[in-house]
Amino acid sequence: MQHLLAGAVRTGSLPWEEFLDAWYRVVRRVVFGDHARDDTELTDLIIRLRQDGNWAFLKPVRRRTRARFLRRIGDELANAEPGSLAAVMASAPKGDGAEPSDQVPQWLFAFDPAGMATFRALTVLATHPAALAEARREIDGDTSGRRVLPYLRATVLEALRLWPTTPMILRQTTQPVQWEHGLMPKGCGVLVFAPYFHRDDRALRRAHDFFPERWLTDEDDAWPLVPFSDGPVVCPGRHLVLLLTSAALASVVGGHDLAPGTGPHLDPDTPLPGTLDHYSTILEVAVRQASDQELSERY
Repeated sequence: MQHLLAGAVRTGSLPWEEFLDAWYRVVRRVVFGDHARDDTELTDLIIRLRQDGNWAFLKPVRRRTRARFLRRIGDELANAEPGSLAAVMASAPKGDGAEPSDQVPQWLFAFDPAGMATFRALTVLATHPAALAEARREIDGDTSGRRVLPYLRATVLEALRLWPTTPMILRQTTQPVQWEHGLMPKGCGVLVFAPYFHRDDRALRRAHDFFPERWLTDEDDAWPLVPFSDGPVVCPGRHLVLLLTSAALASVVGGHDLAPGTGPHLDPDTPLPGTLDHYSTILEVAVRQASDQELSERY
């Protein structure tokens, strides 16, 4: 993040593409170790496979590309760097039929929308001074080495609530369900449209506002907010994602000022839009200038 910010300060701007490049460097180091920092082939392969997979049967299966990708994963696991997730996987007990190399792509896939949520959170903080001030109070007072940042984690969760990176969750009924107008049989496919619940202003306070505080109390726990899905197949990487995304946010806003450049302008006094195009967003970046209040508190 500091390398990214050095370039952003020189140009005065931070576009999504540059943030994504830096984010993938973080991901490769966390998953495979420091040696993989600039190994773009690994992430390029999974991006290509995922993009084709989104078309389902409309595109042919890239069997050779998938085989090459899994070979690369296998090589990384065989030579896992200490401290990486690959080293944890390589040393974990394995049952019959376990395929560690098939699990690693799930990590890489999950980190992609995590970067998207982080950049969207930055976009909101750039336009919500009160939230940014609260985030900075947490950063300035942090003694955990950026491991425990509840407000910044809540900021990521709120960005995921407002703009879910997985808006449609697929499930199957495990038993018949009686509805008012008929019986839904066992094994019936169900589509859960997360934005319907995340923005339901009949049941949720400040449904269209950026309000990270909702994640710091249990007041909204009874309502189905599912930024990482839920139930038996809740995302197993959610805690790791929140650890990395909150640390990334702290690295950016702790020492730098952000302002909206091109792209959506989010007004804290009006309902936030239902979608947010982060691809066209460019944030303006400068070294943080302490306010009069901060200076008085410091001295």
